[in-house]
Amino acid sequence: KGGKGRVELTVLSYIPGARVVQHIDRILVCMIRELTRINEDGNLSTWTSRLLLEGQAMCRAQAAAMGGNAVLHYNVEQMIVNNITHKMRVYSVLMVTGDVVKVQLE
Repeated sequence: KGGKGRVELTVLSYIPGARVVQHIDRILVCMIRELTRINEDGNLSTWTSRLLLEGQAMCRAQAAAMGGNAVLHYNVEQMIVNNITHKMRVYSVLMVTGDVVKVQLE
């Protein structure tokens, strides 16, 4: 679905109105981030939202590089956000997985 070049992410095992024509491979995207002086970059909610959006973007980019146009079974396997306030640092770990497929609209 979506525009040309768009990679769909879904937690479902299918995309409504489309059929899977090729199962390419499973992906795992792991990100580790550190931010110092969180006050300069917004609050912890903003940081967490950015981390999740960046993880989705990396998952889409990896799927596109593999020749897919959808990621099924998208799942956040692990997300840790450790706010160390006395050092003004935030450490984050994000792991997302999914199945890269090529779908065709019916």
